[in-house]
Amino acid sequence: MKKPCYINSYASIHADGMEEIDEVLHAIEPDYKEIIPNANMRRRMSHIIKMGVACGLMCIEQNKNKTIDAIITATGLGCLADTEKFLNSLIENNEQLLNPSAFIQSTFNTIGAQIALLTENNSYNNTYVHRGLSFESALIDGLMKIWEGNGQVLVGAVDEALTTEYIIMKRLGMLNNIQLGEGSQFFTLSSFKEKNTPAELIAVKTFRGKLPSEKVIQKVSDLLQDNDLDIDQIQNLITGRNGNKADDIIYNHIEQLFSSASLSTFKNVCGEYTTASSFGMYQAINQLKEKENTEYSLIYNHYYNINHSLILLKKC
Repeated sequence: MKKPCYINSYASIHADGMEEIDEVLHAIEPDYKEIIPNANMRRRMSHIIKMGVACGLMCIEQNKNKTIDAIITATGLGCLADTEKFLNSLIENNEQLLNPSAFIQSTFNTIGAQIALLTENNSYNNTYVHRGLSFESALIDGLMKIWEGNGQVLVGAVDEALTTEYIIMKRLGMLNNIQLGEGSQFFTLSSFKEKNTPAELIAVKTFRGKLPSEKVIQKVSDLLQDNDLDIDQIQNLITGRNGNKADDIIYNHIEQLFSSASLSTFKNVCGEYTTASSFGMYQAINQLKEKENTEYSLIYNHYYNINHSLILLKKC
């Protein structure tokens, strides 16, 4: 049975659209010593693990109710730096006497596991690695956990950017006018509404394939119809434009559909990466809080015109 799902707290570690190093938009990181006091644990964490764990702990800390019934994380490519480190070690040592630490730390579920260890949480813990739909898959799972009766669920996403990744994607022609980015965003989904709850998560819809604009518009219409909404009721539209003119064409058609809505993008700030839509949701919540006379916000994103997603939020 469907129940209301509220977002009681949220946190983000992201780029600012300007700090470009080695042609990559790197996240502006906080002082990890304040968030992860254990120096030995912090020292063993790679960049992506520190970023994800810190963001998750920040999100929990912002929430008055620290009880978490499930931890659900998402990543598109996982711990790339540790994977690269292990593979380099494999080559340099001729597959002999390898240190397994980098391999152990490179598993996709490391972030969720570390958050559980630090918060002494023994509840449901799952990680989704579904390419451009990783975050949305985690979000849908979180929604279903709320519908099943869980009180509060932590859902988040994290991906890191490496110079090696940039070089490979550039060679494959995947970064035409696109800035590679990275970041981490976490949200607490809850069945109960608090005094300062900023938004309600109404629906998440995903679909795949290189679809013509007519098919995508139909998917958008279906989502609105399923939730008894008209196009004019969406006052805020956020799209995942990334600078690639060929792939951005579809956003033009969606924006024309919502001609009366306020339009904005998010990848100009955080860059392009597989779970960038999590930053789009973070930005949408901020806009709902700040803008008056805005009740509904819709986020439409696609990853290389293959993985498409729609996230519908309502102001509380």
